[in-house]
Amino acid sequence: MKVNEKIENWYDENKRELPFRKTNDPYSIWVSEIMAQQTRIDTMIPYYNRWMTKWPTIESLANADINDVLHLWQGLGYYNRARKLHEGAITIKERFNGIFPNNLDDILSINGIGEYTAGAILSVCFNKEQPAVDGNVFRVVTRVKAWDDDITKQATRKKVTMLCAKWMKDSQPSKFTQGLMEIGAMVCTPKNPSCLLCPLVDDCKAHKLGEEEKYPVKTKAKAPQELEVYTYVLINNDEICISQDDSDGLMKDLYRLPQFSSALNIETTKLKKRKHVFSHRIWQMNCFYKELDNKIQLDHCKWIKINDLKQYPLVTAHKKLLISVIGKHIF
Repeated sequence: MKVNEKIENWYDENKRELPFRKTNDPYSIWVSEIMAQQTRIDTMIPYYNRWMTKWPTIESLANADINDVLHLWQGLGYYNRARKLHEGAITIKERFNGIFPNNLDDILSINGIGEYTAGAILSVCFNKEQPAVDGNVFRVVTRVKAWDDDITKQATRKKVTMLCAKWMKDSQPSKFTQGLMEIGAMVCTPKNPSCLLCPLVDDCKAHKLGEEEKYPVKTKAKAPQELEVYTYVLINNDEICISQDDSDGLMKDLYRLPQFSSALNIETTKLKKRKHVFSHRIWQMNCFYKELDNKIQLDHCKWIKINDLKQYPLVTAHKKLLISVIGKHIF
């Protein structure tokens, strides 16, 4: 039996019932793929359902306010994904009359869509033999072949993509792509893979060598840069001070509490220090609280009603701080 047949048969019998598998609408698949990046499926499904209820079409997303988009995304992290979805919807509306294109070059021209997402959409929605190589696929392929090539290298991506294209020949592309990703997610897991349940176990060189967890090979990422910051909860009666200063390059378009690289020259109550980890930076947050008699003016900041906080998309680290100080009821 060919590799693609093994994958497709396994998928027919073992696939999870997920909301985005009930459609071949490219917009729906696009949203699900972007949400699933760096996020567990069971975490993203409620967000996916809310998103598709609020913006069921490309045009409705293109017409949405970016603050509403970021607000709905709160809790998923990596907010640039939400911005790219919004920008991409605008591109499709303006350049493709709101119709998702069905060829690789046009799809790759959409802001925020790379080779993996384009491949997923073309194979799942349009049944085209276009490989979609994500982390799960890298893991399955490098184990099956016992390839020790560094998966952070473009040459390795090309090598894995070419093999997937070979496997896909004369396949059912939608089933093949989803099946290969599902095997990586459910069976060929990073730790303690369930090899005896894998349809590719007889083809897997890593399993024969007893070296499954040796693959894939990946260059260790640089340690994130740690930043000492000073974060303030400033309240005046029923108002609170919030900031739109994203000059540090993090969390563009999101609101945050006033935060600086050095302490303000005001008397405050010191709160417990907090730590927030981004993919490439760490905030070491020195936190302070102050109830002011008079509102002070700070650059890039404004005062809003505390009860209106829930209307603003806030940086997660600062939302957690506010909950600890004021309480969950404000959101």
